[in-house]
Amino acid sequence: MSNDPTPTTHDEVFAESRRSIQRALGPDWQAGRHEPRDAEAEIITPTLDEMAAAPGATQTKYRVTYIRVGHHGGRDGSPAPAPLTLWTVTADSLLTYIAKDIRSYLLSDDVEVVIDLETMTGSIYAGFRNAGSFTLEALQVAEGGAA
Repeated sequence: MSNDPTPTTHDEVFAESRRSIQRALGPDWQAGRHEPRDAEAEIITPTLDEMAAAPGATQTKYRVTYIRVGHHGGRDGSPAPAPLTLWTVTADSLLTYIAKDIRSYLLSDDVEVVIDLETMTGSIYAGFRNAGSFTLEALQVAEGGAA
């Protein structure tokens, strides 16, 4: 038996790495993670920058219903995140809002959201792994006018 405190197994190295992160970031480093947002609190609308980039554009109101997001949202009996309702002008802004909404459910910083507007489905990737899926529902369309 050695009194050497250097971790030797993979689990010990991982635990020590996690402890060093917690020490560096403080006790509240995971505060707010995996907490559901209030689905009825606010419906997201396009920003002024989005509207300025596409004056007179048609807006679509979508409901994003998550099937699974990461390890903490709809997997192993845990509930999936609440549906997200938002107005958007472009598919890119839809992707941005979905990525922002699911960020707290994923540990990876390398997150990519992909949608198929023909089948109204989408996938979430963290690195090279499938990190979730969702369905889209177009609830309402506001036709744009002449700019």
